[in-house]
Amino acid sequence: MTLEIRDTNERQQSGTILSWLIDSQNIPESATIYYIGPTSLGSTKKGTLEQNGILCTCCQNIFTIRDFQTHSGGNFCDNPYDAIGVYGILDNDCITPLSQCMQLALLNRNEPKHHMVKHITKGLIDDDEDVYDDVCILCADGGNLICCEQCNSTFHVKCLDMKVVPDEPYYCAYCACKLCGMPITKRDSSCLTCSLCGKQYHVKCSNEYLKIDINHFPRAFCDKSCRKVHEKLENKIGVKRELEEGLSWTLLHRFDQEYGSYEVQASKKLECYSKLAVAFRILTACFEPIKDRHTRIDMIRNVVYNCGSHYQRINFRGFFTGILEKGDEIIAVASIRVHGTNLAEIPFIATAEPHRNKGMCGRLLHAIESDLQDFGVGTIVIPSSSETVPVWKEKYGFNLLEEDIKQEIMKLNTLMFHDCLRMQKTISGILNLNEAPPQEYYRLMGRY
Repeated sequence: MTLEIRDTNERQQSGTILSWLIDSQNIPESATIYYIGPTSLGSTKKGTLEQNGILCTCCQNIFTIRDFQTHSGGNFCDNPYDAIGVYGILDNDCITPLSQCMQLALLNRNEPKHHMVKHITKGLIDDDEDVYDDVCILCADGGNLICCEQCNSTFHVKCLDMKVVPDEPYYCAYCACKLCGMPITKRDSSCLTCSLCGKQYHVKCSNEYLKIDINHFPRAFCDKSCRKVHEKLENKIGVKRELEEGLSWTLLHRFDQEYGSYEVQASKKLECYSKLAVAFRILTACFEPIKDRHTRIDMIRNVVYNCGSHYQRINFRGFFTGILEKGDEIIAVASIRVHGTNLAEIPFIATAEPHRNKGMCGRLLHAIESDLQDFGVGTIVIPSSSETVPVWKEKYGFNLLEEDIKQEIMKLNTLMFHDCLRMQKTISGILNLNEAPPQEYYRLMGRY
């Protein structure tokens, strides 16, 4: 699969929740906005809705949603999406809170598949009798493949570093116990799977190595390392972290019971889903459509919304979305999946067109690296076209895979595209975020 740059002459959309609400036709541009929450001022503030903020009537300044709340004398601890409303969109005499507008936008016919639990099933395959994937899980190419006896995964013998096709039934790395090496079959109900890295274990083998989460059974983790990473990831979802020059970054994730986030504030989930919708728009504006050749699913959408699948190659439940923001505007987006403390992958990273040539991609990448260092993750892996290899190498310190990482990837489900190469980076040192890469870099980065 070759990733192509989308024509940047298209109308550029602002990367804000307000812009998303306007473009989804839930709120008209120039609608009247009121602060409706508790205020320390004697009068209620009023404004006009713009793509990039709220134009205050009293001072003619454009404010972010949070700053308009503060300008109106509101409590910073209150949810601004509940405290700010739009006049006359549902009822001519009523003010509708932004939070309700966001909920309606997520129910739009173009949005439902993005924010609901969705598992890709074989009903999407043209020939239901052929349950096996038609491309190699490791290189994303077709040809002569060997099939796992247990799951739908297929592999090239060369990609598995084998010399010949094995005579005995082959079980892939995800269908064998990571301790004894024996297959875990569908008839074997006494097995557990790590909720972070996906490794499977016979219960009789796991003993002290796999820790069961008694509060969220059947969740389990490989010793303390995977549990620690999982807990840190959960704690960072939806938490905005401030950077220099008015920038901030946040990890987003679709919440569901399968991941384990059972007790999430409704306001936090609503804001997270709305920002995922904006992040999805930015990625689709930067890339040509990427369809999986076998299932025809939208790869970007399924990664952004961490959708699951019975095909291991396109099972994206472990993906997070990192966003770089300035005020209310999302200006850069990256997709991240952590495979325990072994490595993490970043298959997609993009900067919104108005913010390119300003080093924003590097700042988001550095913020992600800082978190991965905190998690104890040592290596980042990315897919790269051959023409972007020098850019990744010279500007960001990536190199082609070393043998030990190549062997590790054989045991993991990492996203790969046809005709791409994998590159790796050891997480250490500090990126020079003040040095903006050349324009040619951003032309190429439209692919990643």
